[in-house]
Amino acid sequence: MRSGGEPANPGYIRDVLTEGYRYPDAGDHVTGVFIRRHEPYDGYWTASEDRALGKVAERLTAILGPRERVKALDAGCGEGRLLPWLARFAADVTAADPDPDRLAKARGTVVEDTEFSFAVSPITGLDGGPYDLVVCSHVIQHVPTPDVGPILRRLAGITAPGGVLVLAYSRSPIGQGAFSLDSVEAGDEVRSRRVSREEFDKALHDGGPALPVRHLDPVEIAADAAEAGWRTEWEWTYHVLDDLGPADEHIDRDELVNASGPLRRHLGRDLITLLRRA
Repeated sequence: MRSGGEPANPGYIRDVLTEGYRYPDAGDHVTGVFIRRHEPYDGYWTASEDRALGKVAERLTAILGPRERVKALDAGCGEGRLLPWLARFAADVTAADPDPDRLAKARGTVVEDTEFSFAVSPITGLDGGPYDLVVCSHVIQHVPTPDVGPILRRLAGITAPGGVLVLAYSRSPIGQGAFSLDSVEAGDEVRSRRVSREEFDKALHDGGPALPVRHLDPVEIAADAAEAGWRTEWEWTYHVLDDLGPADEHIDRDELVNASGPLRRHLGRDLITLLRRA
């Protein structure tokens, strides 16, 4: 039995009801079209993320104890794409998302010797834990700007001392944070319209067909994380979509960018960071 008399069964479901939030990119249509139009070659998007997750996995293996003793949380799990990856490190996994439709798909996740529980909840409404490992992947670029700090503080509050947060988000060049509303236009093209912070927050509040995306400044997020009680231990830029010149086809773009401080400051679409609770 789990604490509180809950049965220790794989697939156990615990729901926390919230208001009817729906993720603005139904079916990940905008994201899917963007990837097809902008990845430098077929398969790069997936391969780049797989490499980033592999590098994180090496570090988690050195930090965490045996998986049967690790309690993990996927905060903003969406359809549960990362749950099998997370289950490599933890036998007790909670998956939370405010969109009940996306969470319903996550509930179909089955991994041998892993107990899953599910919560329909925004991150700021989560309790439970303490968690040894938390994943928050590509969530904070789609929330109102005043919510980022509270999200990081809430995650710190439910993470065990010394616990780990794997945080991934859409990044900007350092010092150039920006906001956009992305939508698919006729001809299956993605239109990305730059907007102000106020327009971004209003679009999230009002809803609509466009996907609001905040391109976060890594320095700003590192400062927010430190204020919330996190210590940055490692980071990796991935999804390098920039034109790297004539030698582009013959280089490992991810390794090149991450090996160079100046390139790492300016290039890459996404950043994954490993943080420890101080």
